[in-house]
Amino acid sequence: MTTQHTPRQILAPLFAIQFLSWSGMFCLWIYAVPVITRFVLHAAPETMTYRSGLILISACFAFYALLGASLSFVVPGAVARWGNGLVHGIALLIGGAGIATVGLVTGPAGLAVAFPMIGVGWASISTVPYAIASAAAPEGRGAHVMRVFGFSTVIPQVVVTIGLAVIVPLWLGDAGNRVLVIGGAMMAAGGLLTLGWRRRLDLPIDPW
Repeated sequence: MTTQHTPRQILAPLFAIQFLSWSGMFCLWIYAVPVITRFVLHAAPETMTYRSGLILISACFAFYALLGASLSFVVPGAVARWGNGLVHGIALLIGGAGIATVGLVTGPAGLAVAFPMIGVGWASISTVPYAIASAAAPEGRGAHVMRVFGFSTVIPQVVVTIGLAVIVPLWLGDAGNRVLVIGGAMMAAGGLLTLGWRRRLDLPIDPW
């Protein structure tokens, strides 16, 4: 491995970045429906507007997933040119801003701004960290490292699910849209950490 850092020195900060990034995504996945239907579309349950809102939310999710999958073909060239840390950090900042925007807008037009930004973040989240972890793995330990790295998505899911069940009733009450603002801020914090650690994360990655 052509780096002065040990695998642990690379993977430990990457775990922290992953925790913040995936926490933001889980906030979106858990609270998108109640936040968008109530605070963006102002729709009461069991109404036609509410049912139309569910279709709109599904379309928004499909759009960001498709955009992320499409951009994933661009990511390898971007990291080869500008480095893993810079590309991933900027993508997380954009994605975090998109998630926070969903929690702040008060009309459907805002979603057209938010979800493309989320797609940019998703394109990087679903590719770059795994390429870095694979590159950081000692020779012959790649499979083991990737199995352990899988916990970087499981742990945020558990923490966010349990944490929101406690935090929202006690501190946020009816302001559930703030969950997405918090989630966006967490992902953006992951982006700042990535930029701060970008030299450590800039490992040579095999073509992918």
